[in-house]
Amino acid sequence: MATHGLEVWVDGDSSAGIWQCAPGPSRWTLETHEVIYLVAGRMTVTPDGGEADDIGPGDVAVFPKGWTGTWDIHETVRKVYSIF
Repeated sequence: MATHGLEVWVDGDSSAGIWQCAPGPSRWTLETHEVIYLVAGRMTVTPDGGEADDIGPGDVAVFPKGWTGTWDIHETVRKVYSIF
């Protein structure tokens, strides 16, 4: 999947920016907390052992440190993010 982004702020392990990703599945195990605001696109987020949640433009999602699961991106997504 093609990705690109712009990191607009960094302070140690914390950062914020804009990230874009083409459609496709991806698996994540987060080593930090992440908060996202989806600006464009649509995806289904499924935590291991949990229920799927559809996320679209205008939605906010919080992924705590240690979160594991999949992001199935249906349309190119663009998100504003904060990692801490």
